Amino acid sequence: MSRRVLAIDYGRKRVGLAWSDELGVIASPIDALDNDKHLVKKVVSFIIDNEIEKVVVGIPLKMSGDEGELSQEIKDFVNSLRNELKGVEFVFIDESLTSKDAEKIYFEKFRRFPKTHSEKYVIDSYAAAIILQEYLDSKRGSYE
Repeated sequence: MSRRVLAIDYGRKRVGLAWSDELGVIASPIDALDNDKHLVKKVVSFIIDNEIEKVVVGIPLKMSGDEGELSQEIKDFVNSLRNELKGVEFVFIDESLTSKDAEKIYFEKFRRFPKTHSEKYVIDSYAAAIILQEYLDSKRGSYE
């Protein structure tokens, strides 16, 4: 089995994906998918094809620590994935402000803010990578 960890940045329009290296140290953006009726099938196929055992899913928290309005939709999406995948662990972590951080990274790299449709896909995959890197950094040194 792969030791890679997948991260998902769920959005109503697009869903960003990122994964770790085999050592579970570095997160890299992969792609973003349209959030359409084929989303669950595409993500399930990706997880199976790449033998992913753990998926980190960003969930928006308010400043109070309460879950944001999108939280239940994200949990329903994850439950759809769980119904199709046995033996895959799902972990939720706070994803607050990751899209803004991803836009800053994009700006630093390209010296402009994303405007086109395809550039917005890049932002979503960057956001997933930020979520995953935060998770990997939090687990560094622990033996789970």
